[in-house]
Amino acid sequence: MTQFLTVDEVIDIHDELSGAPLIDRSKLEGGVMRAQATYEGAYLHPSIHIQASVLCHSICQAHEFLDGNKRTAWVSMVTFLSINGIEIADLSSESVAQYMEEVAEHIHTEFETAEVLFALSL
Repeated sequence: MTQFLTVDEVIDIHDELSGAPLIDRSKLEGGVMRAQATYEGAYLHPSIHIQASVLCHSICQAHEFLDGNKRTAWVSMVTFLSINGIEIADLSSESVAQYMEEVAEHIHTEFETAEVLFALSL
């Protein structure tokens, strides 16, 4: 069974990365819950990689925190995969920063990010 991050766990991740305050808890709650949404008992996002991607995009693009949204999104995504037994290849800080900037600018879709995660999975 898939283990999902809680809102408080994402806040803890953020607080380790940035001292910036949470602006809108409801946006964060929506993003965290969106990754685990179900309909009639089935996940709307059926693969672990798309669930991770949805979590990442939701956190990155909703701007729930004053600062650190992209970093929080990336680390939350990687943590979510890790607690579910999936590790991804190490990437340079520059590569991660560039990719997350592109996610923030809506250049990559959630499905594209899921494909990248699948390719990087060890």
